[in-house]
Amino acid sequence: MMSALTSNQPENAVPASPGRPAVLSRERLAEAAIEMGIGKLTVRGLAARLGVGHSALYRWVRDRDEILDLVSDTLLERAVAKLGQEPEDWREWLVRFARSLRAEFDPIIGEVGIALFPRTTPRYQALIGEVENRFAQSGIDKAVAADTFQIFFLTVWGWLAVEKACADQIDHARHFDMMLDALVRGLPVADG
Repeated sequence: MMSALTSNQPENAVPASPGRPAVLSRERLAEAAIEMGIGKLTVRGLAARLGVGHSALYRWVRDRDEILDLVSDTLLERAVAKLGQEPEDWREWLVRFARSLRAEFDPIIGEVGIALFPRTTPRYQALIGEVENRFAQSGIDKAVAADTFQIFFLTVWGWLAVEKACADQIDHARHFDMMLDALVRGLPVADG
């Protein structure tokens, strides 16, 4: 049986030896989980999609929650990658980040809602550091920056979850932009 990974392996993957399970990566696990659909995700189902035994997945992740963390980090990384590195006003950056976050998570957030929140994943922690640095360059204290970003991120995340629940009740794009405008203007940040 040919492994499902042979045509989609990451460039850094090492081909599997004959008779041995295909070499997996955390990135490939996350991508396959996204393709599969988070609402349908099971460890056994993901293993079958990847063409490996479910025990092979446990070499890479402890459980379904860790797979969700991988998915969350992958989507968060995509959202950040779209922003580029050009310097800009922190408010403009937050608005662009929120729109990018919405674009990446929107297709799947309705399937699991809050379960996909990044929590304390490595990518989320790194993002907090990036935001602190971006804000510090604008003269904003790092502690205030961290608190501000938490407020911002939780509000945007909550909006995305509620947006799915109220699919027919709101003008998504217009109301999202209105919420962002109000949120960014009201964030507790002292400009330096």
